[in-house]
Amino acid sequence: MGTRERAVAVLAVLVLAGVIVASTPRALWADSAILPGANIFGVNPNANGTKVAGTLAIYYQVVNPTACNLQPGLHQVDMFFLMRLKLGTNTFAFAPEAPTTTAFPPVGSPPPQLCYEDTTSQRNAIDNFITTVVIPLLFPNSASPTWDLKSVSTFTQDGELQPTPVTARWAIMDITIAVNP
Repeated sequence: MGTRERAVAVLAVLVLAGVIVASTPRALWADSAILPGANIFGVNPNANGTKVAGTLAIYYQVVNPTACNLQPGLHQVDMFFLMRLKLGTNTFAFAPEAPTTTAFPPVGSPPPQLCYEDTTSQRNAIDNFITTVVIPLLFPNSASPTWDLKSVSTFTQDGELQPTPVTARWAIMDITIAVNP
């Protein structure tokens, strides 16, 4: 087999591999609707302001495996999240107030309950928490601070090794927020 024939054979194998990868169902890529490299958070890499960077972790507790029957296999979840952010040399931790189980009715806000694949509602819950809790606590002397998400990196989420049936899901990422106090 000559050089030309080998090149044609290699090209044919690469095209075939590309067709197989392109036709693979999304469900085989990951456990959520967030495809690798996707930007569900509305990142503005050109955002200006005081940089606040850290980690955002999200935990999803499955509460009803059949409530979100838009597609088979979607789950209704309680969404919990926390952030550890660094401003200057100080590190701060934030989490929405969780309801207590000893009081009736429960004290605190219940976690957002949504469909696991509803990334818009997830983003809105986190955006609202940053706007109403995180920024006012980090910049208490600002009258009306604004912020923008500058970057999301090192995005990692639950993988294929999940118990069946799935009872929980998670995601963790590094974030940078630009704040204009």
